[in-house]
Amino acid sequence: MSLKFALTGGIACGKSMAEACFQALGCRVLDADAVVHRLEAYGGNAVQPLRECFGETVLAADGSIDRVRLGQLVFAEPTARQQLESVIHPLIRAEVETWLKQAKVDEISVFSAALLYECGWEKGWDGVVCVAASRATQVRRMCSARGMTEAAAEARLAAQMALQEKIRRADWVLENDTDDLSVLRCQVEELVLQWKHLLIESKQ
Repeated sequence: MSLKFALTGGIACGKSMAEACFQALGCRVLDADAVVHRLEAYGGNAVQPLRECFGETVLAADGSIDRVRLGQLVFAEPTARQQLESVIHPLIRAEVETWLKQAKVDEISVFSAALLYECGWEKGWDGVVCVAASRATQVRRMCSARGMTEAAAEARLAAQMALQEKIRRADWVLENDTDDLSVLRCQVEELVLQWKHLLIESKQ
């Protein structure tokens, strides 16, 4: 038996830090953004269908997808976003399913996706983990780490699914309101310990 979990969270809540903690504790971790980068790289499975959808202008000089250009097209036109999702989402799911099948007995797999709920990917897991922080902390981090103004940070948060809704729907919540990584690491350690106990109990 192996276990599979999904990890999500709000912007600037520390999802990437949580990923690193899970990986350090021996979990298999796959990040949705990394999958997209691979799909849109030269020779990736998304290159040709995206080229057919959006034309040559989305191709970079090296034959990969120009993510900046694609982003401009998608955010300017809602139907273009739907086209993008119709191409990329099934490809991501296929990659994830293949990755999950490669898990060995007693391994714990964690798939990380910021838009887990927005994409409808929350089903089929042994549980969902949400990394959370206060709105004030999110804004502060976005301003300091990304150089955004408070107004821009607030606008970005307002455009996304409310963090409280993600928290409500998750099975576990990792509180990451401080910038002390050890606090987050301790929570992840406790969670992984719970999961390992589940693996042990499954053998009894």
